[in-house]
Amino acid sequence: MSRDRMAQAFADFDRIQQLVERAATRLLRVLDLPSWLDPEDVMQEGFRIVCEAVERWDPERARFTTYLYLHLDLFLRRAILRRLRGHAECPLWEEEEESGDGIHETVEAREELEALQRALQCLKEEMPLAFAVVVRYFGLEGHAPCAITKIERQLGLTRGEGQGWLQRGLDRLRSLLQERDGEGRGG
Repeated sequence: MSRDRMAQAFADFDRIQQLVERAATRLLRVLDLPSWLDPEDVMQEGFRIVCEAVERWDPERARFTTYLYLHLDLFLRRAILRRLRGHAECPLWEEEEESGDGIHETVEAREELEALQRALQCLKEEMPLAFAVVVRYFGLEGHAPCAITKIERQLGLTRGEGQGWLQRGLDRLRSLLQERDGEGRGG
């Protein structure tokens, strides 16, 4: 990447920093991430994504901050979800490392994945529209992750309705997983 291109992209660094902070804060609030995922890690990942975005950015089509504004949430969400799927309790930008307790972690991760799959199946049966929004938003069940506005168009929902279904779906998934955790400890 050329110095000129980098200088042009980072000309408004304060605006870039503001965009990253807002995107990270918004995703931390919307996604209700696990406690082991440090908000500072999400910010760090946001800045890593900014550096990668410079290479994909076309200066002829838009200012860098405009390009970043339109794509940062999606790029950051994908990075967070990749880390959650791997269930690694380390900073987002670090590679996953094998630990001496790998078998235990694998069994635990598999159990959590199975619990999530069961919760998704319950959501699909109880709230099919919420299920449709959740799987499209997070890129599950063969869907690519996409923005709420696109999901609303795909499903014929009114503006803002997709966000409501996403929230109801996440709330229901959370309660299903908490019920499972309660049964596991109590039983």
